[in-house]
Amino acid sequence: MSISSNRTAISRIQRELADLRKKIADESKKEAQLLSSINQLQRSITSSTSPSTVSSKMSQIARNTSDISKCNAKNAELSKKIADKTAELHRYETQLTKDEESERKKLEIAQKKREKEQQDLQKKIKEEMDSQIRTLHSRMLSSKTGIHDAINDEDESPQYDVFISHASEDKDLFVRPFAEYLKSQGVKVWYDEFSLAWGDSLRKKIDKGLANSRFGIVVISKNFIKKQWTEYELNGLIASEIEGTKRVLPIWHEISKSEVIKFSPSLADKVAMNTAIQTYEEIADQLVTLLR
Repeated sequence: MSISSNRTAISRIQRELADLRKKIADESKKEAQLLSSINQLQRSITSSTSPSTVSSKMSQIARNTSDISKCNAKNAELSKKIADKTAELHRYETQLTKDEESERKKLEIAQKKREKEQQDLQKKIKEEMDSQIRTLHSRMLSSKTGIHDAINDEDESPQYDVFISHASEDKDLFVRPFAEYLKSQGVKVWYDEFSLAWGDSLRKKIDKGLANSRFGIVVISKNFIKKQWTEYELNGLIASEIEGTKRVLPIWHEISKSEVIKFSPSLADKVAMNTAIQTYEEIADQLVTLLR
């Protein structure tokens, strides 16, 4: 039986006990009235009372005595019912206590499990970030056209408000109209269709875009998590954020939270915009507000 059922049964039995105790009180009151009536009848019989009146009074006394016996019998029956109900109440109360203790232990176990999962997630996030930083530093050291080269050329490079990291498969449905809307609002956007020309070095242009942008927008999708170039861009953005030079702004596009967590717990832990519930204009407007 559930905790709720036990509580319902306890409430029901308590009401029944109250009703039985009231009936005993009523029977006891009736018995007292009958005893009082007998005493009055006995005092009213004197030496001058006529035989017929004495006979009548004695008959009344007999009836009252019989009724008192019935009251006693009824009270005995009610007392037995009270004893049975009290025992039943005790059983339910004992079971309720056990069930509540069991439920409390289950909640404690569940809470400890959640705390451990949170600790494991935080540990995984830290390990992933440390790994990404090590990987990025290694790539930057081994690349002649790495991000540090872009920083050295920063004075000659245009400055951007945002760098949009995305998968090419997501251009038509979201990224292109999003970038064009931002541009129409006066936002300086590093977006490959705006920023790359025929013959440009892709890696060098990306490195300069990363180095010279205030914010890094990451459009996370099922397509995004499969790409090597997006991973390169993401590593650069995360490293810059850790160094305090940039802020990463994630946008979830046709992807679930569990998929984002599997790809990058550190990104899943960030507050993100979501194309499933927001239009590209609404997301862009929030960015414009942030830039101001």
